[in-house]
Amino acid sequence: MQAYNYEAINPKGKLIRGTIMADSARSARADLKIKKLMPIKMDIAGNIKTSHSKKVASMGKVESTGKINRRALTQVTRQLAILIKAGTPVAEALKVTAFEFEKGSIRARLLDVRAKVLEGHTLSQAMASAPKTFSSLYTSMVAAGESSGQLYMVLNRLASDREAEQKVRNKILGATIYPIILSIVALGVIIILMTFVVPKVVEQFESFHQELPPLTKLTIGFSEWLQAYGLWGGLVLFISSIVFLQAMKTKKFRRPIDKAVLKLPFIGRLNRDMNAARFSRTMSGLLDSSTPALQALRTSRNTVKNIIMSEAIDHVIEQVKGGSSIGKALKQKPVFPPLMVHMVTSGEASGDLGEMFKISADYLESEFDSATTIVLNLLEPLIIIFLGGVVLIIVAAIFLPILRLNTLSF
Repeated sequence: MQAYNYEAINPKGKLIRGTIMADSARSARADLKIKKLMPIKMDIAGNIKTSHSKKVASMGKVESTGKINRRALTQVTRQLAILIKAGTPVAEALKVTAFEFEKGSIRARLLDVRAKVLEGHTLSQAMASAPKTFSSLYTSMVAAGESSGQLYMVLNRLASDREAEQKVRNKILGATIYPIILSIVALGVIIILMTFVVPKVVEQFESFHQELPPLTKLTIGFSEWLQAYGLWGGLVLFISSIVFLQAMKTKKFRRPIDKAVLKLPFIGRLNRDMNAARFSRTMSGLLDSSTPALQALRTSRNTVKNIIMSEAIDHVIEQVKGGSSIGKALKQKPVFPPLMVHMVTSGEASGDLGEMFKISADYLESEFDSATTIVLNLLEPLIIIFLGGVVLIIVAAIFLPILRLNTLSF
């Protein structure tokens, strides 16, 4: 059977959209007529030429390329886990999950996967055909669950890990939105003061015929520069930011920056712990689903964003190929947290490596969460104090000549 997206008119004359399963387009139209719906447009699910798909794409909720947002993928994973645990066949679980979503693009992605499963592909193989929706890490873990007969456990683990990641992301986003908005508003106020207020006050200073204080001269100079070159300066900053972000995508440019970041006193530790937690969490999930250690290392490597740490994992992989233990190989690279290395070594000795990786991930995530909470709580008052100080300097620069004039008049 094939999924079809349709637009039809109901008996009340209202336009409705939806998806229907049928053996052919003719059968789909016949089924719609049985439901007293008059079909006016029909496309195979996944064909983004339908007006509904265009509308969804234009809204930016889901990309027409097949990529769905993180929250939707987490929801899909959780629902699949629940249905498969209840004994629902994979194809039926995909169908039920697909029809939980009103958005045609998400529904189409899942129905495309279902069609491949009905053709005889495994779930991981079907998902691998949509790499923009399901990453290689995601499909690797699903494949491991299928081969070990623990698909529910793997999907449940994937959903839990994604929910935990989303929780941390939402917390950081929620805590940084206010300081960012505050900074933008304050910056706007400062620009208005420097480009509109200060020039008006300067006109009055010219009638004083007196030497202006150094702070006032400096403020006036900056105001004049901002009026003359501010727009160009903003444009250069914008272009430089784009060039920098593009350059960061190249390994040659990013490597020394990642290396320098790891050496920073506080930020370096946060970066190390965050990447080590991702690596440990993924290793735990893969090892618990009976994935071979080497394959788990290769897959988990993709979750590490710091190039230096990623290269260190490459070294670990080579050492493990040569017969070394993971813990011993990790010790040779000082970029990993000592606690994680110790836990991994203990896990290999006790035969419970997956659990030790999980404990390491829990601890590192807890430390990262605590550190970021403190930093974000301090960030807001520091921004207020800094920007308040800038405004105070501008106000002082304006009033100093006035106060000096008043003093001389006595």
